[in-house]
This record gives sequence, structure tokens and C-alpha cells, in this order.
Amino acid sequence: MSRAIRNFCGFGWRCARLACDGDWRYHLWIGALFAVCLLGLNAYAKQLVHGLIVTDMTDQVSWGVYIANFTFLVGVAAAAVMLVIPVYIYKNEELHDLVIFGELLAIAAILMCLAFVMVDLGRPDRFWHLIPGIGKFNFPGSLLSWDVIVLNGYLVLNIYVCAYLLYCRYCKQPPVKWLYLPVIFVGILWAISIHTVTAFLYVGLGGRPFWNSAIIGPRFLASAFTAGPALIILALQVVRRVTARAAENGTGTAIGSEEMASRAATLADFEELSRHFPEIAAVPAEIRQICLASAMVLEASPGHVFLHQGTKGSDAFFVLAGRVSVNREDSGRIRTVRTLIAGEQFGEISALASSPRTATATAEEPARVLRVSSEAVRQLMKTPVVGRIIRSRMHDRLMISDRALLTLRSIVQVSMLINVFLLLNEVFKEFYTGNLHVAASQYLYFGLHGHHALVPWIWTAIACNLIALVLLVLPVSRSLKWLDVACVLAIVGIWIEKGMGLVIPGFVPSPLGEIVEYSPTLNETLVCFGIWAFGLLCYTVFLRMAVPVLQGKITQANESACPLNAELPDVAKSNC
Repeated sequence: MSRAIRNFCGFGWRCARLACDGDWRYHLWIGALFAVCLLGLNAYAKQLVHGLIVTDMTDQVSWGVYIANFTFLVGVAAAAVMLVIPVYIYKNEELHDLVIFGELLAIAAILMCLAFVMVDLGRPDRFWHLIPGIGKFNFPGSLLSWDVIVLNGYLVLNIYVCAYLLYCRYCKQPPVKWLYLPVIFVGILWAISIHTVTAFLYVGLGGRPFWNSAIIGPRFLASAFTAGPALIILALQVVRRVTARAAENGTGTAIGSEEMASRAATLADFEELSRHFPEIAAVPAEIRQICLASAMVLEASPGHVFLHQGTKGSDAFFVLAGRVSVNREDSGRIRTVRTLIAGEQFGEISALASSPRTATATAEEPARVLRVSSEAVRQLMKTPVVGRIIRSRMHDRLMISDRALLTLRSIVQVSMLINVFLLLNEVFKEFYTGNLHVAASQYLYFGLHGHHALVPWIWTAIACNLIALVLLVLPVSRSLKWLDVACVLAIVGIWIEKGMGLVIPGFVPSPLGEIVEYSPTLNETLVCFGIWAFGLLCYTVFLRMAVPVLQGKITQANESACPLNAELPDVAKSNC
């Protein structure tokens, strides 16, 4: 137990070091976000000194842009489930590598939600009342207490799943299913609950007829499952861009060239493989003999290519010594999808499926590799423990493909259709009956008694949503350029619709018939920018720590070979 804790602490320390490492673009981006965070913190300090009088909130409009952002971000956090469900229930392989990015986004979004709740409190020193068992929590009578439980519970669930899966990848070990799958399935229900409970906060206020509608909950979920995946699409494309490099021609030597030595494999090579892949020892001797019939050992220098993307091959490979980088070329740029060390395999997916290679495998340093036939791999996988390990390692990669992004497009497309349909239902209910409670909707869409501060906001939101819907429905959005436009419009439209278009009209007019308009002050705006910068800063740091681990560049084996305090030349440090 103490060793496991020590190893996990080492993993955490290595991730912390990664967060401080990067090129000039990374440091410029981090510095800019940190500067905006400081501006927001300064604005919040003024609010803390002078009180909420520095905002435009009043007794009549007591929730403003802080709660508007909170409502939107709860939906973004809940949208991580739209990656989890296809992968773990419907076994969608295209999204398997991307689940971790959605869960990291959920963590950053929940942290922003908690920050917006904090700045909205007039007496933040009484925040301790929100802690169950310590403050006056008022559970279960208050829906706010339910919201506190679901938000913090969802945060803990996502932190656990991300930390566990990344730590397993760091240790180059398959995750134990019973340690994370039950948590993932609980998280699916929990994700739906966090936005449903937030909707019930509004629906349960009977004195506010604008919110007192059963359709609010479904609208919240539909808009969440639109804006969240749209934001993930944009984030994944940024990750693809910054983790890629320009393609170069002639960077490797093909298998079979004179510069790559080869020899027939022997039982000693299997013994060497079993030192790094202990489960191989369970393979019966007769199966080993079958595998040796056509197996070869390849000796490669740095830069030599074992297999080329797009070519067909029936062989798989096991690394005996050294490091092998698996790189995928896409749109003229190269991205590292896996970095392999002794005991790991590559090329097995295309070999078993008799399909073209999906990437190029290159020796990063002097490497020795065992090449076996696809039939030999099938024989090895007949041993249950070996088969389980090989199948689990097939997912140890980082591949953000166009097909995965288009799968997310389908989710955004369907969710946007439902969101617009529910909006039309709400508008019909409000205006067709012409009842006494239509005043808030009248104020929102057309203005009321000369007051029309929200009219430009809501019609901008409707225009963004409709344009995004048209783009998503048309085949043009299969182009990533137009898909990005649709995603940006959807995010902006839903932010306005669930923010200024939902929170503020609930207070106008007041139960006494007063019309008091609200618009955010400069101080409120700076606080919001600061919190958004804080969330983007968190997500950037999370990605900076996660991507090298997912690629296999940072592993426990590397750390043991490269002590933290070692003085190494630049080339060696890059390998560590």
C-alpha cells in the first residue's frame, strides 16, 4: 500500500512538472490567462469590499450574469456523458480515445460553476453553511442543498476516473474494470441529475411563472447536449493542432532494407519478451513453437521505419528493447498516437483486420523488435490473460480522427434539433393562450411598456441557434471548417438563451408588477472574464498533463530510468 501511494505521488509530481513545461506558445497562452485571472480577482476584491452594490443586481433582479454563467456551465459539465455513453454502452471505438478529454472538461466546468456560486454570495464568509454536517445545510428540504451534493459529487467522480485511468496509462497497465466502470455508470446518471436538479431550482419557484414549466428540465438537457459536445469539438481540434508537427519526407527506412539487421527469432527472445510482458510466460510451449515458425527479430537504429501508414501488412510487432513511436499523418501534419517501450506491441490491429496500416511506426532510439505473423498473434491471444492484455492495449493510444469529430457532430445535430423544437413549444405555450403570465415572455421577446433591454439578446440567440441548426443539418458541416462555425454559433446562442434569456426574464416584471431592468456592470463582466480564464487555465493545464501520458511519452518506466534530479543533455531530457 505504501509503495502504491509513493508511486501515485510520483505520478502527481511528474504531472505537476509537465504543467510548467512547454514551448513559447504554451507559456504565452498561460500568461495571458493568468493576467485575465488577476483582473477578475481584482474586480472581485472590489466587490468583496463594497458589496454587491458594484453589480447591477437589485432586490427585484437578484440573480444576474453570475448565475447565468453557472447555469450554462452546469450543462457543459453534464455533456461529458455524451462521450461516455457511446463508448461504454454502445462500444463506439471512434470516441474511445476521447472520453478523458470530455471528463477533464467536466472538471474544469464544475470548478467554474463553484467559482460563480462563490462570487454570487453576498456573504462568502458564510460559505461553510454549504458543507454537509457542518453548516445549516437544510437537506433534503432545500433544492439548493441537492444542487450542492450533485455538483460536488460529480466533481469527485470525474476526478477519480481521470486520475485512475491516467495513472494506469502512466504505469502501462490495463485498468481494473471493477475499479472504474461502476463509477462511470454512476457518473452517467449523476451527469443527468446535475442539470435536472439545476432546472428544478427554477421550476420549483412557483411565484415565478416564467420558470414554472415542466419543459424546463428537458430543454436544459437538450441545450447541454448541444453546447457541451460543440465545445469538445473545438477543444479537440486545438489539441490536434498543437500536438502535431509538419510532415517530412524520407524520414525512415523501410523494413527489409540493408540498414536494418534481422535474424530468426528463438525461444530466448520469447524469454526476453516475458521479462517485460510477464503474461507471455503463461503461453503453452507448443504455441510458442508455432509463433517462432515465422518470427523475426529486427535491429533498428533511430529513425528507421517498421511499418508505413497506408500500406498493408500481416505482421504484428513486440518491442524487446528501446522505444518506438507510432505517428499518424493527417492533412499534411504528423501526430504521435502512441509511444511504446519494451513489452508492448504495435501493428496488431491492422494485422488482425487485414486492413491498411493506420499509422507509421518509427524507432525513437536503438530498438530491437520481435516481428510475428497475424496468425501467431491469434494463437497468443488464445491464452486468456495474454488476450486480455493485448486487447486492452489496443486502446492505449491518442487518436483524434475526423470520424470521431463527425460522430460528435451527429450528437450536436440531434440535440440542436430537439433544443429548437422545445423552444418552439415554449413560445407557442406562452403566446398562443395569451394568459396573464405572458408578461415575462412579452418583455423578453418584444419588450414591455418601453423596456426592451433583453430583446436584442434573445433574437441574437435565436438567430445563432437557427443558423447553427441549418449548418448542422446540411452536408456542408461535414467540412471541419463549417462544423467549427456551427459549433461557435451553437455555443453563443445557447449561452444567451440559458443565461440572459432564462435567468433575467424570470424576475421581470416582479410579483408586484415592477419592471426593473438589469445589465451587467463592468465589474461583473471582469469577474466573469476572470472565472472563464481560470477555467480555461485549468483545462489547459489538465490537457498539458494528460496528453503526454496518453501518448505514452511519460511513463513510470521512463521515470525509473531518468531520475528527477538527474542532469541530462537536452536530447535525453526529451526522451524522459
